[in-house]
Amino acid sequence: MKLSKKHYTFIFSFALIVLVSLQVYYIYNSYRLIEKDLKKEAQEIGIKVMNSMSKYETDSNDDKIIDYFKKLNHDEKKQFDELQIIRTKVDYNYKIYTPIVDSLLDVYTKGKDFQIALRTDVYSVYDELNHKELLPNKNYVIYETTNKIATPTSINQSVWSSDDISNQTDSDLGINKKERHKYKIKGKTDYELLNLKFLILKKVIPLIIVSLLIVILIVILYWKSIQNLIRQEEQINQLHLTIDSIAHELNTPITTMKFALHQIQNKETKEMINRQINRLENTVDSIFVKKEENSELLDEVILNEIIQKIQFQYPEVKFIHQNVFEKNNVLKTKDFQQIAQNLIENSVKYGASEIIFDFKFQKEITLCFSDNGIGIPTNELPFIFDKYYRVNRSINQNVNGLGVGLYLVKNIIKRYFGTIDVQNNKRKGVQFIIVLPNEN
Repeated sequence: MKLSKKHYTFIFSFALIVLVSLQVYYIYNSYRLIEKDLKKEAQEIGIKVMNSMSKYETDSNDDKIIDYFKKLNHDEKKQFDELQIIRTKVDYNYKIYTPIVDSLLDVYTKGKDFQIALRTDVYSVYDELNHKELLPNKNYVIYETTNKIATPTSINQSVWSSDDISNQTDSDLGINKKERHKYKIKGKTDYELLNLKFLILKKVIPLIIVSLLIVILIVILYWKSIQNLIRQEEQINQLHLTIDSIAHELNTPITTMKFALHQIQNKETKEMINRQINRLENTVDSIFVKKEENSELLDEVILNEIIQKIQFQYPEVKFIHQNVFEKNNVLKTKDFQQIAQNLIENSVKYGASEIIFDFKFQKEITLCFSDNGIGIPTNELPFIFDKYYRVNRSINQNVNGLGVGLYLVKNIIKRYFGTIDVQNNKRKGVQFIIVLPNEN
Protein backbone atom coordinates (compact mmCIF):
# COMPACT_ATOMS: atom_id res chain seq x y z
CA MET A 1 0.00 0.00 0.00
CA LYS A 2 1.35 3.40 -0.97
CA LEU A 3 1.54 6.04 1.72
CA SER A 4 0.60 9.66 1.14
CA LYS A 5 2.40 12.68 2.56
CA LYS A 6 -0.24 12.85 5.29
CA HIS A 7 0.57 9.29 6.34
CA TYR A 8 4.30 9.99 6.32
CA THR A 9 3.71 13.17 8.36
CA PHE A 10 1.62 11.24 10.89
CA ILE A 11 4.25 8.48 11.19
CA PHE A 12 7.04 11.08 11.52
CA SER A 13 5.09 13.03 14.15
CA PHE A 14 4.45 9.88 16.15
CA ALA A 15 8.12 8.84 15.91
CA LEU A 16 9.20 12.36 16.90
CA ILE A 17 6.92 12.33 19.94
CA VAL A 18 8.36 8.95 20.97
CA LEU A 19 11.91 10.26 20.48
CA VAL A 20 11.24 13.43 22.48
CA SER A 21 9.56 11.38 25.23
CA LEU A 22 12.58 9.08 25.44
CA GLN A 23 14.91 12.07 25.60
CA VAL A 24 12.82 13.70 28.33
CA TYR A 25 12.81 10.42 30.24
CA TYR A 26 16.58 10.09 29.84
CA ILE A 27 17.18 13.71 30.94
CA TYR A 28 14.84 13.28 33.91
CA ASN A 29 16.66 10.11 35.01
CA SER A 30 19.98 11.91 34.55
CA TYR A 31 18.65 14.78 36.66
CA ARG A 32 17.61 12.42 39.45
CA LEU A 33 20.90 10.51 39.32
CA ILE A 34 22.98 13.70 39.43
CA GLU A 35 20.79 14.98 42.27
CA LYS A 36 21.38 11.78 44.21
CA ASP A 37 25.15 11.90 43.65
CA LEU A 38 25.39 15.56 44.66
CA LYS A 39 23.34 15.00 47.82
CA LYS A 40 25.49 12.02 48.70
CA GLU A 41 28.66 14.04 48.20
CA ALA A 42 27.25 16.93 50.28
CA GLN A 43 26.28 14.46 53.02
CA GLU A 44 29.80 13.04 53.08
CA ILE A 45 31.16 16.57 53.48
CA GLY A 46 28.69 17.16 56.32
CA ILE A 47 29.89 13.99 58.07
CA LYS A 48 33.52 15.12 57.71
CA VAL A 49 32.61 18.47 59.29
CA MET A 50 30.83 16.66 62.17
CA ASN A 51 33.87 14.48 62.79
CA SER A 52 36.13 17.53 62.74
CA MET A 53 33.85 19.40 65.15
CA SER A 54 34.28 16.66 67.75
CA LYS A 55 37.96 17.66 68.01
CA TYR A 56 37.06 21.09 69.31
CA GLU A 57 36.96 20.65 73.11
CA THR A 58 35.36 23.46 75.06
CA ASP A 59 33.44 23.61 78.27
CA SER A 60 30.38 23.97 76.13
CA ASN A 61 30.86 21.31 73.48
CA ASP A 62 27.96 19.16 72.39
CA ASP A 63 28.88 16.20 74.61
CA LYS A 64 28.94 18.51 77.61
CA ILE A 65 25.56 19.97 76.69
CA ILE A 66 24.04 16.49 76.42
CA ASP A 67 25.49 15.67 79.82
CA TYR A 68 23.75 18.73 81.27
CA PHE A 69 20.43 17.51 79.94
CA LYS A 70 21.03 14.09 81.48
CA LYS A 71 21.51 15.64 84.94
CA LEU A 72 18.47 17.89 84.96
CA ASN A 73 16.46 18.06 88.17
CA HIS A 74 13.01 16.47 88.03
CA ASP A 75 11.54 19.21 90.15
CA GLU A 76 9.68 21.48 87.71
CA LYS A 77 10.84 24.79 89.20
CA LYS A 78 14.48 23.76 89.41
CA GLN A 79 14.15 22.13 86.02
CA PHE A 80 13.09 25.45 84.48
CA ASP A 81 16.04 27.31 85.97
CA GLU A 82 18.49 24.68 84.84
CA LEU A 83 17.12 24.78 81.31
CA GLN A 84 17.67 28.52 81.21
CA ILE A 85 21.27 28.01 82.26
CA ILE A 86 21.72 25.35 79.55
CA ARG A 87 20.14 27.71 77.02
CA THR A 88 22.73 30.36 77.88
CA LYS A 89 25.57 27.89 77.45
CA VAL A 90 24.10 26.66 74.15
CA ASP A 91 23.86 30.23 72.84
CA TYR A 92 27.46 30.84 73.81
CA ASN A 93 28.45 27.55 72.20
CA TYR A 94 26.58 28.60 69.05
CA LYS A 95 28.55 31.84 68.67
CA ILE A 96 31.84 30.00 69.02
CA TYR A 97 31.04 27.13 66.66
CA THR A 98 29.41 29.01 63.75
CA PRO A 99 32.64 30.47 62.29
CA ILE A 100 34.40 27.14 62.90
CA VAL A 101 31.73 25.21 60.95
CA ASP A 102 31.85 27.78 58.13
CA SER A 103 35.62 27.51 57.86
CA LEU A 104 35.54 23.72 57.83
CA LEU A 105 32.94 23.75 55.07
CA ASP A 106 35.11 26.14 53.07
CA VAL A 107 37.99 23.68 53.34
CA TYR A 108 35.98 20.58 52.36
CA THR A 109 34.05 22.28 49.52
CA LYS A 110 37.05 23.99 47.95
CA GLY A 111 36.80 23.72 44.14
CA LYS A 112 33.34 22.14 44.25
CA ASP A 113 31.06 25.21 44.15
CA PHE A 114 29.00 23.64 46.93
CA GLN A 115 26.93 25.86 49.22
CA ILE A 116 26.12 23.67 52.21
CA ALA A 117 24.11 24.57 55.28
CA LEU A 118 24.66 22.44 58.40
CA ARG A 119 22.94 22.33 61.78
CA THR A 120 23.19 20.15 64.91
CA ASP A 121 20.50 20.50 67.55
CA VAL A 122 18.76 18.81 70.44
CA TYR A 123 15.06 18.67 69.64
CA SER A 124 13.64 16.54 72.44
CA VAL A 125 14.29 16.11 76.18
CA TYR A 126 11.73 13.81 77.70
CA ASP A 127 11.31 13.56 81.48
CA GLU A 128 10.46 9.90 81.94
CA LEU A 129 9.61 10.30 85.61
CA ASN A 130 7.15 13.14 85.10
CA HIS A 131 6.20 12.00 81.58
CA LYS A 132 6.77 15.44 80.14
CA GLU A 133 8.46 16.88 77.05
CA LEU A 134 10.75 19.73 78.10
CA LEU A 135 11.46 21.14 74.63
CA PRO A 136 8.10 21.46 72.86
CA ASN A 137 8.72 23.32 69.57
CA LYS A 138 11.97 24.95 70.76
CA ASN A 139 15.08 23.11 69.65
CA TYR A 140 18.44 23.83 71.26
CA VAL A 141 20.81 24.47 68.32
CA ILE A 142 24.32 23.36 69.29
CA TYR A 143 26.00 24.74 66.18
CA GLU A 144 24.90 25.95 62.74
CA THR A 145 26.42 27.49 59.64
CA THR A 146 25.84 31.10 58.69
CA ASN A 147 23.74 29.83 55.78
CA LYS A 148 20.43 28.64 57.16
CA ILE A 149 18.65 25.40 56.27
CA ALA A 150 15.29 25.75 54.52
CA THR A 151 14.64 22.09 53.66
CA PRO A 152 16.57 19.88 56.09
CA THR A 153 17.84 16.41 55.29
CA SER A 154 19.07 14.36 58.21
CA ILE A 155 22.63 13.11 58.31
CA ASN A 156 22.16 11.23 61.54
CA GLN A 157 19.94 11.10 64.59
CA SER A 158 21.07 10.27 68.11
CA VAL A 159 19.21 9.19 71.23
CA TRP A 160 20.75 9.40 74.71
CA SER A 161 19.17 7.93 77.83
CA SER A 162 19.99 8.53 81.48
CA ASP A 163 18.81 6.27 84.24
CA ASP A 164 21.10 6.68 87.24
CA ILE A 165 21.47 8.24 90.72
CA SER A 166 23.99 11.05 90.91
CA ASN A 167 25.86 11.78 94.15
CA GLN A 168 27.97 14.60 92.69
CA THR A 169 27.61 18.33 92.86
CA ASP A 170 27.70 20.15 89.52
CA SER A 171 29.45 23.47 90.23
CA ASP A 172 28.79 24.72 86.68
CA LEU A 173 25.03 24.62 87.14
CA GLY A 174 25.15 25.38 90.87
CA ILE A 175 22.97 22.40 91.71
CA ASN A 176 23.44 19.40 93.91
CA LYS A 177 22.73 16.09 92.17
CA LYS A 178 21.81 13.50 94.77
CA GLU A 179 18.75 12.05 93.14
CA ARG A 180 17.54 9.73 90.46
CA HIS A 181 17.76 11.03 86.83
CA LYS A 182 15.72 9.51 84.07
CA TYR A 183 15.67 11.35 80.71
CA LYS A 184 15.61 10.51 77.02
CA ILE A 185 17.41 13.09 74.88
CA LYS A 186 17.14 13.19 71.08
CA GLY A 187 19.39 15.13 68.77
CA LYS A 188 20.06 15.27 65.05
CA THR A 189 22.33 16.81 62.46
CA ASP A 190 20.74 18.16 59.28
CA TYR A 191 22.23 19.49 56.09
CA GLU A 192 21.07 21.09 52.85
CA LEU A 193 22.85 21.68 49.56
CA LEU A 194 21.52 25.18 48.95
CA ASN A 195 22.56 25.50 45.29
CA LEU A 196 21.54 21.94 44.35
CA LYS A 197 19.39 22.93 41.36
CA PHE A 198 22.10 25.17 39.96
CA LEU A 199 24.70 22.38 40.18
CA ILE A 200 22.31 19.88 38.54
CA LEU A 201 21.36 22.25 35.73
CA LYS A 202 25.03 22.98 35.08
CA LYS A 203 25.46 19.29 34.26
CA VAL A 204 22.08 18.66 32.61
CA ILE A 205 21.91 21.71 30.33
CA PRO A 206 24.51 20.28 27.86
CA LEU A 207 22.34 17.14 27.58
CA ILE A 208 19.25 19.28 26.97
CA ILE A 209 21.05 21.33 24.31
CA VAL A 210 22.31 18.22 22.50
CA SER A 211 18.83 16.65 22.61
CA LEU A 212 17.24 19.82 21.22
CA LEU A 213 19.82 20.00 18.44
CA ILE A 214 19.11 16.37 17.50
CA VAL A 215 15.35 17.02 17.38
CA ILE A 216 15.81 20.23 15.38
CA LEU A 217 18.15 18.47 12.94
CA ILE A 218 15.66 15.63 12.43
CA VAL A 219 12.80 18.09 11.85
CA ILE A 220 14.89 20.08 9.35
CA LEU A 221 15.90 16.92 7.47
CA TYR A 222 12.30 15.75 7.34
CA TRP A 223 11.12 19.16 6.14
CA LYS A 224 13.80 19.18 3.44
CA SER A 225 12.81 15.65 2.40
CA ILE A 226 9.14 16.65 2.13
CA GLN A 227 10.07 19.70 0.07
CA ASN A 228 12.16 17.54 -2.27
CA LEU A 229 9.32 15.03 -2.52
CA ILE A 230 6.86 17.79 -3.43
CA ARG A 231 9.22 19.13 -6.10
CA GLN A 232 9.72 15.64 -7.53
CA GLU A 233 5.97 15.03 -7.63
CA GLU A 234 5.47 18.34 -9.43
CA GLN A 235 8.14 17.40 -11.97
CA ILE A 236 6.59 13.94 -12.46
CA ASN A 237 3.11 15.43 -12.89
CA GLN A 238 4.49 17.90 -15.41
CA LEU A 239 6.20 15.06 -17.27
CA HIS A 240 2.96 13.04 -17.32
CA LEU A 241 1.07 16.07 -18.63
CA THR A 242 3.67 16.57 -21.35
CA ILE A 243 3.49 12.93 -22.47
CA ASP A 244 -0.33 13.04 -22.49
CA SER A 245 -0.24 16.24 -24.54
CA ILE A 246 2.19 14.72 -27.04
CA ALA A 247 0.00 11.62 -27.37
CA HIS A 248 -3.07 13.78 -27.87
CA GLU A 249 -1.34 15.87 -30.53
CA LEU A 250 -0.35 12.70 -32.42
CA ASN A 251 -4.00 11.81 -33.07
CA THR A 252 -4.30 14.42 -35.85
CA PRO A 253 -1.28 13.28 -37.93
CA ILE A 254 -2.31 9.63 -37.43
CA THR A 255 -5.75 10.39 -38.89
CA THR A 256 -4.16 12.32 -41.78
CA MET A 257 -1.82 9.41 -42.53
CA LYS A 258 -4.77 7.02 -42.60
CA PHE A 259 -6.46 9.10 -45.28
CA ALA A 260 -3.19 9.42 -47.22
CA LEU A 261 -2.68 5.67 -47.02
CA HIS A 262 -5.49 5.11 -49.53
CA GLN A 263 -3.58 7.06 -52.17
CA ILE A 264 -0.61 4.66 -52.11
CA GLN A 265 -0.66 2.18 -54.99
CA ASN A 266 2.26 -0.07 -54.09
CA LYS A 267 0.83 -2.95 -52.07
CA GLU A 268 3.99 -3.78 -50.08
CA THR A 269 4.59 -0.13 -49.24
CA LYS A 270 0.96 0.31 -48.27
CA GLU A 271 1.04 -2.71 -45.91
CA MET A 272 4.30 -1.58 -44.33
CA ILE A 273 2.99 1.96 -43.68
CA ASN A 274 -0.31 0.55 -42.39
CA ARG A 275 1.56 -1.61 -39.85
CA GLN A 276 3.54 1.40 -38.60
CA ILE A 277 0.39 3.53 -38.37
CA ASN A 278 -1.32 0.78 -36.34
CA ARG A 279 1.70 0.49 -34.12
CA LEU A 280 1.76 4.24 -33.49
CA GLU A 281 -1.99 4.27 -32.90
CA ASN A 282 -1.77 1.43 -30.34
CA THR A 283 0.97 3.29 -28.50
CA VAL A 284 -1.11 6.46 -28.31
CA ASP A 285 -4.25 4.54 -27.30
CA SER A 286 -2.41 2.78 -24.48
CA ILE A 287 -1.80 6.12 -22.77
CA PHE A 288 -5.48 6.85 -22.38
CA VAL A 289 -8.04 4.71 -20.58
CA LYS A 290 -11.04 4.33 -22.86
CA LYS A 291 -14.34 2.92 -21.75
CA GLU A 292 -15.73 0.58 -24.37
CA GLU A 293 -19.44 1.31 -24.12
CA ASN A 294 -20.55 -0.79 -27.09
CA SER A 295 -18.24 -3.77 -26.68
CA GLU A 296 -19.96 -7.14 -26.47
CA LEU A 297 -19.79 -9.43 -23.46
CA LEU A 298 -17.07 -12.06 -23.48
CA ASP A 299 -18.32 -15.61 -24.04
CA GLU A 300 -16.54 -18.95 -24.01
CA VAL A 301 -16.09 -19.11 -27.79
CA ILE A 302 -14.57 -15.65 -28.01
CA LEU A 303 -12.38 -16.45 -24.97
CA ASN A 304 -10.91 -19.50 -26.70
CA GLU A 305 -10.34 -17.49 -29.88
CA ILE A 306 -8.46 -14.79 -27.97
CA ILE A 307 -6.27 -17.44 -26.29
CA GLN A 308 -5.48 -19.00 -29.68
CA LYS A 309 -4.49 -15.63 -31.13
CA ILE A 310 -2.22 -15.00 -28.18
CA GLN A 311 -0.55 -18.40 -28.65
CA PHE A 312 -0.06 -17.63 -32.33
CA GLN A 313 1.36 -14.19 -31.50
CA TYR A 314 3.99 -15.63 -29.14
CA PRO A 315 5.04 -19.01 -30.59
CA GLU A 316 8.22 -19.12 -28.49
CA VAL A 317 6.22 -19.14 -25.21
CA LYS A 318 4.61 -22.22 -23.71
CA PHE A 319 1.01 -21.54 -22.64
CA ILE A 320 -0.88 -23.67 -20.13
CA HIS A 321 -4.50 -22.72 -19.66
CA GLN A 322 -7.52 -23.95 -17.74
CA ASN A 323 -10.98 -22.43 -18.11
CA VAL A 324 -14.15 -22.88 -16.09
CA PHE A 325 -16.83 -20.92 -17.88
CA GLU A 326 -20.30 -20.99 -16.32
CA LYS A 327 -21.50 -17.44 -16.93
CA ASN A 328 -20.31 -13.90 -17.67
CA ASN A 329 -22.66 -11.02 -16.96
CA VAL A 330 -20.25 -8.09 -16.85
CA LEU A 331 -16.85 -8.46 -18.56
CA LYS A 332 -16.61 -6.93 -22.05
CA THR A 333 -14.49 -8.54 -24.75
CA LYS A 334 -12.39 -5.42 -25.42
CA ASP A 335 -11.60 -5.02 -21.72
CA PHE A 336 -10.55 -8.66 -21.38
CA GLN A 337 -8.35 -8.33 -24.47
CA GLN A 338 -6.61 -5.27 -23.05
CA ILE A 339 -6.07 -6.98 -19.67
CA ALA A 340 -4.71 -10.19 -21.20
CA GLN A 341 -2.59 -8.44 -23.84
CA ASN A 342 -0.89 -6.09 -21.35
CA LEU A 343 -0.17 -8.77 -18.74
CA ILE A 344 1.14 -11.28 -21.28
CA GLU A 345 3.23 -8.64 -23.06
CA ASN A 346 4.87 -7.72 -19.72
CA SER A 347 5.61 -11.38 -18.95
CA VAL A 348 7.27 -11.90 -22.35
CA LYS A 349 9.27 -8.67 -22.06
CA TYR A 350 10.75 -9.79 -18.75
CA GLY A 351 11.92 -13.25 -19.68
CA ALA A 352 8.89 -15.55 -19.34
CA SER A 353 9.09 -18.78 -21.34
CA GLU A 354 6.00 -20.28 -19.74
CA ILE A 355 2.69 -18.59 -18.92
CA ILE A 356 -0.21 -20.23 -17.07
CA PHE A 357 -3.84 -19.09 -17.43
CA ASP A 358 -6.45 -20.08 -14.87
CA PHE A 359 -9.84 -18.45 -15.65
CA LYS A 360 -13.03 -19.04 -13.70
CA PHE A 361 -16.34 -17.44 -14.68
CA GLN A 362 -18.68 -18.35 -11.84
CA LYS A 363 -20.30 -16.24 -9.08
CA GLU A 364 -17.12 -14.21 -9.34
CA ILE A 365 -14.79 -13.87 -12.29
CA THR A 366 -11.25 -14.89 -11.33
CA LEU A 367 -8.45 -14.33 -13.86
CA CYS A 368 -5.05 -15.70 -12.83
CA PHE A 369 -1.93 -15.04 -14.90
CA SER A 370 1.31 -16.69 -13.74
CA ASP A 371 4.72 -16.76 -15.44
CA ASN A 372 8.30 -17.90 -14.86
CA GLY A 373 10.00 -14.61 -15.68
CA ILE A 374 12.45 -12.65 -13.55
CA GLY A 375 9.74 -11.40 -11.18
CA ILE A 376 9.40 -7.98 -9.53
CA PRO A 377 11.50 -6.67 -6.62
CA THR A 378 9.36 -6.79 -3.46
CA ASN A 379 10.01 -3.16 -2.57
CA GLU A 380 8.65 -2.05 -5.96
CA LEU A 381 5.41 -4.05 -5.94
CA PRO A 382 3.33 -1.15 -4.47
CA PHE A 383 4.28 1.13 -7.38
CA ILE A 384 3.93 -1.00 -10.51
CA PHE A 385 0.37 0.24 -11.24
CA ASP A 386 1.44 3.91 -11.30
CA LYS A 387 1.25 5.62 -14.66
CA TYR A 388 4.61 5.62 -16.51
CA TYR A 389 6.28 3.67 -13.70
CA ARG A 390 8.91 1.15 -14.74
CA VAL A 391 10.77 -1.21 -12.42
CA ASN A 392 14.24 0.13 -11.70
CA ARG A 393 16.57 -2.49 -13.06
CA SER A 394 19.29 -2.46 -15.70
CA ILE A 395 17.25 -4.72 -17.97
CA ASN A 396 14.82 -1.85 -18.58
CA GLN A 397 17.41 -0.26 -20.85
CA ASN A 398 16.75 -3.00 -23.41
CA VAL A 399 12.97 -3.29 -22.91
CA ASN A 400 10.60 -1.05 -24.84
CA GLY A 401 7.52 0.45 -23.23
CA LEU A 402 6.06 3.53 -21.58
CA GLY A 403 5.07 1.96 -18.29
CA VAL A 404 1.32 2.37 -18.87
CA GLY A 405 0.23 -1.26 -19.39
CA LEU A 406 -0.38 -2.15 -15.74
CA TYR A 407 -1.83 1.32 -15.13
CA LEU A 408 -4.37 0.62 -17.87
CA VAL A 409 -5.18 -2.82 -16.40
CA LYS A 410 -5.71 -1.32 -12.93
CA ASN A 411 -8.12 1.30 -14.25
CA ILE A 412 -10.15 -1.26 -16.20
CA ILE A 413 -10.54 -3.36 -13.05
CA LYS A 414 -11.60 -0.26 -11.09
CA ARG A 415 -14.46 0.27 -13.52
CA TYR A 416 -15.76 -3.20 -12.65
CA PHE A 417 -15.24 -2.60 -8.90
CA GLY A 418 -12.81 -5.50 -8.85
CA THR A 419 -9.44 -6.16 -7.26
CA ILE A 420 -6.01 -7.11 -8.55
CA ASP A 421 -3.32 -8.75 -6.47
CA VAL A 422 0.30 -9.29 -7.51
CA GLN A 423 2.92 -11.44 -5.84
CA ASN A 424 6.16 -13.15 -6.74
CA ASN A 425 6.07 -16.92 -7.12
CA LYS A 426 8.11 -18.96 -4.65
CA ARG A 427 10.53 -20.26 -7.24
CA LYS A 428 10.48 -17.86 -10.17
CA GLY A 429 8.24 -15.35 -11.88
CA VAL A 430 5.20 -13.37 -10.87
CA GLN A 431 1.45 -13.98 -10.50
CA PHE A 432 -1.48 -11.62 -11.06
CA ILE A 433 -4.90 -12.51 -9.62
CA ILE A 434 -7.90 -10.46 -10.74
CA VAL A 435 -11.29 -10.84 -9.09
CA LEU A 436 -14.42 -9.18 -10.55
CA PRO A 437 -18.01 -9.31 -9.29
CA ASN A 438 -20.25 -11.26 -11.71
CA GLU A 439 -23.75 -10.17 -10.73
CA ASN A 440 -26.79 -10.25 -13.02
